[in-house]
Amino acid sequence: MPTRILLEGRPGAGKTTVVRRLAALLRTRRVLGFTTEEIRHGGTRSGFALETLEGGGRAVLAHVDFPGPPRVGRYGVDLGVMERLALPPLRSAAAAAAAA
Repeated sequence: MPTRILLEGRPGAGKTTVVRRLAALLRTRRVLGFTTEEIRHGGTRSGFALETLEGGGRAVLAHVDFPGPPRVGRYGVDLGVMERLALPPLRSAAAAAAAA
């Protein structure tokens, strides 16, 4: 059965660093999923980028300049990025679990 990990915590706690290091250590296994990372301009957070663990796809997921809807706080969210980059690895993991 595949292992599933969801990591959450306060901003700046090191979640993304842990996930990327774990993915690098698990080179012999297929690692699926994604991370998000702050986009900063002039010391101020202006958005978030999403990056896949497999294949290195990367795009801006949310930004103060995106019009929305949807919006999360002050950020407009590009749902197309979720559909294009985040959902395929999740669907792949779900299909693998169903087949196991």
